[in-house]
Amino acid sequence: MNTTLLVTIIVIVVVVILLLAIFFAVRRSRARRQEQQRQRSREEFGSEYERTARETGSEEEADKELRRRRGSVERSAEPLSDERREHFEGQWGEVERVFVDNPEKSIEMADRTVADILNERRFVTDSSQSDEETEKNLAAMHPDVADDYREARRIRADVVARSARTSDGDSEEQSTEDLRQTIGRYRAVYERLIER
Repeated sequence: MNTTLLVTIIVIVVVVILLLAIFFAVRRSRARRQEQQRQRSREEFGSEYERTARETGSEEEADKELRRRRGSVERSAEPLSDERREHFEGQWGEVERVFVDNPEKSIEMADRTVADILNERRFVTDSSQSDEETEKNLAAMHPDVADDYREARRIRADVVARSARTSDGDSEEQSTEDLRQTIGRYRAVYERLIER
């Protein structure tokens, strides 16, 4: 075998090995950066990240969707004026006063108050927007209270449906306790939404 040919083969083999090493190093570095980004997203969006990953079937898609949605909501969301904040504080005070005598009416008032704030702050961008879309908009901006909002709306619907079907005392006590928990969840959402 010719020495020149042997040197050429050795050089080609070394170059191929170096290229493979660089390829795998870059790939490992990219995977590490992606995992760090996913970890930041998990911390930032909490349970909403996991929910969105299940819906989209991919953590990468979940990250893209949540960031896209947050950007969209940030562009349209508006802060409350001091006057409107005071108005909603008065409205929430009424929710709590009514709860003592009429918990079911209070829960409806709480739902309406939170819905009014979501509308005013422009988390609802269109009158035909679904409740699910509103929940997703809230979750993109305030993932810490998104589960409270979903659970409050679910319990509210269950309690309203149950109270329409039953009228015995035990069910009423359970409904009142459900409503108390639901008011607490709505309060968490309310407080988050009226922050400056």
